[in-house]
Amino acid sequence: MRLPYTLSLLFVAALAGCVSVLPEPEAPDALYSINAEQRFTTLSHNLVIREPEAARLIAGQALVSEGADGGLRMIPGVEWSGPATRQIQMAMIDSFDPGASASAFAPELGVLTDYELASRLSALHLREETAICQMVVNVISSRDRTLMARTEVMASAEASSRAARDRALALQQAASDCAAQASAFAINVLSAQP
Repeated sequence: MRLPYTLSLLFVAALAGCVSVLPEPEAPDALYSINAEQRFTTLSHNLVIREPEAARLIAGQALVSEGADGGLRMIPGVEWSGPATRQIQMAMIDSFDPGASASAFAPELGVLTDYELASRLSALHLREETAICQMVVNVISSRDRTLMARTEVMASAEASSRAARDRALALQQAASDCAAQASAFAINVLSAQP
């Protein structure tokens, strides 16, 4: 069955109206990742490392700075290559030697371990030109869900200029240092376990 010419024109016009009038999101100039800063070989027990909890703004891909009024703003032109919390989790996992007798795992692998590392990322932003990363880190017994130990780790790094690249590199350094401190804390806690 053929549609009348007028009906066909109305159909085409309706489809054209479905096109978004919103501007396309701008692609960032550069993507940055958080990497394992150190490699540890002394993990005494297998460990599941969970993705840190965090506020939505700092958990995502945006790099954030704090204004003079205390408000948080995204730094234009730069982003994390994936969610910041997932990258910190993977940096902690990657900081342990996979060939060692005990290793760290992501929970989605389904590996059963006696211990877990859970954390909350409370800060990952720039304050003026100082990058700040702050996390509360918990080591938990998987068997009975008891808290074995808790600490707060904090790292900072100075941006060499106000350029977005230098600010991103400072945030990258602070986040990598936080991940390394959390891994070192887990080593210390688990080394005291039989």
